[in-house]
Amino acid sequence: MPHTRNYRLLVLIAFLQGIVFYAPIATIYRRTYGLDIQGLFLIESISWILTVILEAPWGRFADRFGYRRTLLVGNVVFLASKVVFSFASGFSGFLAERLLLSLALSALSGCTEALLYRSVGAAESDKAFGRWHAASGFGLLVASIAAPLLYAGSLRITAYGTIVPYAAALACSYLLVDMGEGQELRRSGSPQPGSGLRYALAALSKDRGLMLFLVASAVMGEAAQSATVFLAPLQYERAGIPIAAFGALFAAIQGVALAAAGSWRIVRAFGRERVFRSLLTIVALSLAALALSDAAALGVVALLAIAVSAAMFRPLSASLQNERVVGSERATALSVNAMVAELVAAALNVGVGRAAGAGLPIGFGVLAAITAAMAFLPRRALGRRPGDV
Repeated sequence: MPHTRNYRLLVLIAFLQGIVFYAPIATIYRRTYGLDIQGLFLIESISWILTVILEAPWGRFADRFGYRRTLLVGNVVFLASKVVFSFASGFSGFLAERLLLSLALSALSGCTEALLYRSVGAAESDKAFGRWHAASGFGLLVASIAAPLLYAGSLRITAYGTIVPYAAALACSYLLVDMGEGQELRRSGSPQPGSGLRYALAALSKDRGLMLFLVASAVMGEAAQSATVFLAPLQYERAGIPIAAFGALFAAIQGVALAAAGSWRIVRAFGRERVFRSLLTIVALSLAALALSDAAALGVVALLAIAVSAAMFRPLSASLQNERVVGSERATALSVNAMVAELVAAALNVGVGRAAGAGLPIGFGVLAAITAAMAFLPRRALGRRPGDV
């Protein structure tokens, strides 16, 4: 049964947690306070590995003790990570922040998507996930417009300011209502169709198409994150773009990311498989352009194309994964999916970090080649369900 209040609250929380004032200068911020690009990617890899370890236990916790309780704990830790970031310096300081972030994200990832899917129902999931992701992008857009006013005084102020919306998001979490499938079945006394970590792993191992899709999803996410967040400021410097323009460029990237809200319309018109392949191809070509050219205009257009493609990919990925859940414990199944994707992302992070350390064009080139390969995955991996013809 749809639960409108949950849906609205989750969209509001996504918006508030999108307000990260330091995002336009994230790499510059870390470099200013003692973290080089190789250290940044090493921390990212450590973070991914920890998230992988924690994903399944958090999913199991959510299915046993409730989505709301899990989201509350996760958002408390999420807020704590922003507090630590505000005074972090050097490798150890930023590592501590990222470890807290891993703890928070592993709690929130599968649980939030499971609660959203349960709150809106299967028929509206594509649209709901699109708007949910767009809300996060809109929050980042607001933050990036305001950011230049903050970092004109001090980079630290951008981190202090980010604490406020995260505290508000935590407050919103208290108003959520639980809608866990496993809990409802236990209360009703009905037999559960499948539960537990072993069951989720076994179900995923039988769906080879979904496993391949998770690899593609991880590559798409890592390519977009690396290009538009970590490497974009370095590309701007390479192209001779002044730092004063970084905020406006980041705002533009987040603005086009609002296209996620309309991704469901494109899928209905062209089909998931065709849309997935097209988005992967666009990202691969854009990364290749960044590798081969330091022209400012081309670089900005390429980054915008990556941002809009990744933004459209995310809600479709979330909807597809929810549709393929087998068993009664949705959060556990989604956490297992995330665990697989994060293993891929962690491995990719190490390679991209080393490549970017050797040269920015090399980093973009590696990402382009891997993303291009994902566009040629078999049909069963890109939008087709078991039994589809």
